[in-house]
Amino acid sequence: MTKYILLLSLLFPLKGLASEIKMDHAELKPLGKVIQTNAQITQLSGQKQEIVSRLPGHLEAYFVTPGQQVKKGDKTILIESIELSKMTAEHLALLEQSKAAEAQKNSTMNLYKKGLTSQNDLNSAIIALEEIRSRQNALTSQLKSLGIRPEKLKQATDQLILYAHADGVVGEILAPLHSNVDSQKPVMTLVNQSAYYAVAYLSVDDAMQISTETKGWLKVSTKTYPSHFVQLLPNIDEETQRAKVLFQIEQSPSNLLLGSFAEMDISLAPYYNTVMVKKSALTLFQGEWVIFVETKHEGDKHGDKEANGHDDDTHEKEDHNEGEHEDHDAGEEVSYVAKSVNIIAFAGEYVAIEGISANEEYVSAGVYFVKSMMLKSSLGEHGH
Repeated sequence: MTKYILLLSLLFPLKGLASEIKMDHAELKPLGKVIQTNAQITQLSGQKQEIVSRLPGHLEAYFVTPGQQVKKGDKTILIESIELSKMTAEHLALLEQSKAAEAQKNSTMNLYKKGLTSQNDLNSAIIALEEIRSRQNALTSQLKSLGIRPEKLKQATDQLILYAHADGVVGEILAPLHSNVDSQKPVMTLVNQSAYYAVAYLSVDDAMQISTETKGWLKVSTKTYPSHFVQLLPNIDEETQRAKVLFQIEQSPSNLLLGSFAEMDISLAPYYNTVMVKKSALTLFQGEWVIFVETKHEGDKHGDKEANGHDDDTHEKEDHNEGEHEDHDAGEEVSYVAKSVNIIAFAGEYVAIEGISANEEYVSAGVYFVKSMMLKSSLGEHGH
């Protein structure tokens, strides 16, 4: 089936058309046996973090809510801890003790230099100072690990703030507000949304055909996400008696719903090269699957006559009309041909077809506009 439509500037503005119609080249891509199955969206265990309180205390406030996006270092929880109050009070006391011990050491050093005190007295002063500094350094390290800046402390505090360890989304709130929490008890989960995975359920026979080159395409709502093989999981699903294959979703968004199921296409070995075009290029036209390809004609009036089926009177009439629009560039005519194709298999955003050659240019976007003008042209011809 071959059908032409001349998209002249008189019929449709070429500048507006160019912004809507996009062209691509048919590609040779490897394709194997394509199967369709269900897959569950998941994440690896390491991507789900638990925020814990390292000190016992009273859960005073949450600064976040479930589903909220947070950045590393953002405040999440406020806990009032008596233990922290003791630690900060001890830290301030050690600061004063350190100053006094250092003054004592310096005084003993001066007396020793004058021969007024013994070496043992000087050693005792030095040891006392080092013991205080050792305790002070240990406490300073502990406070820093809790997110407290010791150098900023002016008085004892019981306000322990828990911060997000990484970028992510708040998952579950595990401890209710105003409850008492123990040290190391999880109070909230944080989901790292940097990567999503899909567990596909396949028959054992199909699972045995999986290789490192296996590709998949996960369909979520109106979007399709390419995925690559990660691992054949060792256990059969007890409920479905099917093998489980782990895929990593490439360029996944950050709002996929964990635990949800979606349809997945998987291409299995053996692979062979086949011509593929974007799925958006396919359309039904006069009962057949077609794609549109572009042809150009350099002012060939005779060819236009044959292509459009105009008689001489009609052609003369068109010549007269074109004379009224001399300002338009009608030297080059752009036509689109609807080519019938056979669909072999769908593979994510692409479809393997017969009826077009590799590297042949085709309309990949704006198919609606070409098809619409083609149909208008057909109605116009019937009216002649």
